[in-house]
Amino acid sequence: MTSATSAACTPKNKSGMIRVLHVLDKISADSGVSAVVMNYYSRLDHSRITFDFMLNEEPALDIRAYIESRGSKIFVMPALKAANTFRYIRALKEFYKTNDYKIIHGHVANSAVFYLGLAKNAPHRLIHSHSTRSSDVFLKRVRNRFLIMFIKSVATGYLACSKEAAGFLFGKAENVTIISNAIYAGKYTFSSEKREEIRSSLGLKDEFVIGHVGRFSAGKNHSFLIDVFQEIYKLNEDVRLILTGVGELYEEIAQKVKKLGLSDAIIFVGISDSIPAFMSAMDIFVLPSLFEGFGLVCVEAQASGLSVLASDNVPRVIDISGKVEFLSLDRSLWAKKLMSLSANRDAGEKRENKVAGGMFDIETQAPRLCEYYENLGDHGNV
Repeated sequence: MTSATSAACTPKNKSGMIRVLHVLDKISADSGVSAVVMNYYSRLDHSRITFDFMLNEEPALDIRAYIESRGSKIFVMPALKAANTFRYIRALKEFYKTNDYKIIHGHVANSAVFYLGLAKNAPHRLIHSHSTRSSDVFLKRVRNRFLIMFIKSVATGYLACSKEAAGFLFGKAENVTIISNAIYAGKYTFSSEKREEIRSSLGLKDEFVIGHVGRFSAGKNHSFLIDVFQEIYKLNEDVRLILTGVGELYEEIAQKVKKLGLSDAIIFVGISDSIPAFMSAMDIFVLPSLFEGFGLVCVEAQASGLSVLASDNVPRVIDISGKVEFLSLDRSLWAKKLMSLSANRDAGEKRENKVAGGMFDIETQAPRLCEYYENLGDHGNV
């Protein structure tokens, strides 16, 4: 993570710093929610407004150092497990005895009944919806659906990354503030030099490269993508698939690729801090998700000038450039479309950044979030 050279968030409130407690499961490279929060965090004027963090996992040392160097605090609660419930509640009670936050901004819906419900002295208890499903696992979804029933009894304000995410968690989008998942758009601008550098490092020449960035979890639907790629590869061996990310299904997908004899055509990148460079190396981006609250990675792809093929489970709002096509999850339909694109591509075309300066650029969106906090009033100080 890097800090910006100038602060985009300068609240008008002159009475002192606004300190907001953000509640997340974790802050890590494989967490899309924490990536969004940290994008906003890095654009704050920390003498005027800042975030503290309540987490359920200890962050990496470099992340902790980055946050604490800017005057923010990190509080680590017990892990979110059924066996830890009473321990978690006791830890929350102890926390609120000595920490008096006026604004609590929660991003973990299934435990909001606890961390917002016990924050009795906080006048502003916010819950933020980031998805359209509460879990990849059926039994956890059943449990979480029960827990989130109590959100409206403990929250005073509602936010979401999209109307779809708002509808899922709150039942409707009315009275919900939509805060766009925003990126550093300029960072993703297409680079012919980076394209050549990455493709050369991977041993690629003129192959048509399909790209995907996402956690290896059930919702991202990697198995479907492998099946689609297999159909394409049978007809055209000059195609490659780049998969960037890690997750609980990584080994399962890697084994499937090996079993299908596709190991030479599918490239596993793992976690990388060079996603913009990898996007420059791609010819098209795909997101065949089973569900998405937003689909921020599609915005990143469009900032790199890529066309995007997404499932019809991805919210339409992510189509900024007019270069996103939404398809139902039919394997032959996806294979046919990708074959057509591979036959008609122009790798040398000028790829424009359609995101910069718009509603998904952190430079324009950070001030909106600051104004939201300001308008709550009664900020107080910790």
